[in-house]
Amino acid sequence: MPEQVLVVEDDLELREMLLDALRDAGYVSTGFARADAALAALARGLPADVVLTDLLMPGMNGQELMARIRRERPELNVLIMTAFGSIDSAIDLVKAGAYDYLTKPLAIDDLLVAVQRALEESEHRREAASWSRSAAETILPGFVGASRPMRALYPLIAKAARSPHPVLITGESGTGKELVARALHQASGLEAFVTVNCGALPEALLESELFGHEKGAFTGADRAKDGLFHVADGGTLFLDEIAELTLTLQPKLLRALEQSEIRRVGSTQPRTVNVRLVAATNRDLEQEVKLGRFRDDLFWRLNVLTIRVPPLRERPGDIPVLAEHFLGRAAEEGRIPARMTSGDGRVIAPSGPRSITPEAMALLAAYPWPGNVRELRNAIHRAATLAAGDAIGPEDLPERVQQAGQAIAHVVSATRRHLTLRELERLYIIEVLHQAAGNKSRAAELLGLDRKTLYRKLEEYRTEDPSLPL
Repeated sequence: MPEQVLVVEDDLELREMLLDALRDAGYVSTGFARADAALAALARGLPADVVLTDLLMPGMNGQELMARIRRERPELNVLIMTAFGSIDSAIDLVKAGAYDYLTKPLAIDDLLVAVQRALEESEHRREAASWSRSAAETILPGFVGASRPMRALYPLIAKAARSPHPVLITGESGTGKELVARALHQASGLEAFVTVNCGALPEALLESELFGHEKGAFTGADRAKDGLFHVADGGTLFLDEIAELTLTLQPKLLRALEQSEIRRVGSTQPRTVNVRLVAATNRDLEQEVKLGRFRDDLFWRLNVLTIRVPPLRERPGDIPVLAEHFLGRAAEEGRIPARMTSGDGRVIAPSGPRSITPEAMALLAAYPWPGNVRELRNAIHRAATLAAGDAIGPEDLPERVQQAGQAIAHVVSATRRHLTLRELERLYIIEVLHQAAGNKSRAAELLGLDRKTLYRKLEEYRTEDPSLPL
C-alpha cells in the first residue's frame, strides 16, 4: 500500500506543486491550507505516514502543529518548510522535535529524499513498538531495544547459547559486549559465570589468575591457588579484551581450548577442565593477526561463532527507549537525589525528573554517541542527578550533547546533503578535534571517550580517507 503524505501549505500554487511531485513519486498525498483543518482530518482518522508543513501560516503555525502532532500522533514524523532558513532556526526546530528542516525554494529531489528518510524512520519506530520490550526480555533478560539490528541479534545469541563452541563477541567500546556474554551464559543453562579483563592485569598475574599457581611458584605465592579456568569448570569463562592477551600467554590459552587441560604456574601436572569460553574485543582481530600481535591459530579457534554488537549509531531508534530505561534505573538505584522542599530544610520525599522533554530527546537522537550505550547511560544518570525540574531538559544534558546540535548543523550545512550516521559521527569527531586544536586528549574528554577508542576511530578514518586532516 502506498505511503501517505499530508501536506499543510497556505500557498495554493506551491501546495499543488508539492502534491503533484509526491504523487508522481508514488505517494498518496492530501493537502490542507490550514493547520487546524489538517488536525481535524487526522482526528477523523485520515491516514497519514508523514506530515510536510509550512512554518509560517495564518492561524496555527507549523511549529504549533508539530507540537500537537507529537502529543496526539507521536508515530508521525514532521518535516517543516520555511523561506526563512538559518542554522539557528534549524537547530531550534530540530530541538522542538522536527524530523527535518527544508528551506524554500524547495529542490524536489531533496524533498523526496527527506520524505523517504522520514517514512523509513517512522516504519522502524512502528516495528519497534510492535516488538515489545517484554518480548525481548523473555528471550534475553537484561536487553533493551527493538530496532532491526537488535532484533537480529537476539536469535543469534539464543542459537549460540545452545552450542558448546567458543564465542567471539566483537563491537566498539560501550556497546554492551559483557551484557551479551551474560545473556548468552544465562540462556545456556550453565552454572558458573566467571569474567576476567585481559587488559587489566600484567602478564604474570594474568597467567596465575587464569590457570592458578602452586605454592612457591613465585615470590609471594605462599599457598596454592586455583585459577579462573578451574573456578569456571562446568560453566562459562568470559575473557574481555582478549586482544590484550600477550603472545606468551596465547599458546597456553590455545592449549586449554584444544585439549581442555590447564597447568598451574609452577606445576608439571595437567588438570582437566570443562569450560565454555566466551571472548570479547573492540579490535579487529584479523588485522591484529596480520600485524603479528595475535596468533592466527588462536584466532581461528576463537572465531567459531562470532557475534557483532552494533554501535548505537546503527540503531538510533533505540535511543529514546534506552534513555527512558536508564532514567527509570537511575530512580530505582537512588541516583536521583531527594529534593528539600520544606521551609525548614526537611526532606519531604524523593522526587526529581521522571521524563525527558521532546527538546532534550531530539538532542539525544541527534548526537552520534561515539561512546555508545555506556555514554548514553552516563549522560542520563548525570542529567537525572542535576535536573531541577520534573523532566530532563536540554540544559541538563552534558555540554558535548548540547553542542552537538550546532556542530552537526554546521557539518550538514557544509556538505549540503543528507549524511549517513557513520558519516555524521566521523564529521562530528573531526569537528571536535579541530575545536580542541588537535589535542587528542582534550578531544577525547569533550567526546566522553577514552583515548584508546578515539585513537582507534581516527586510525579507521585515516584508512578510509588518507587525505583527512587528522
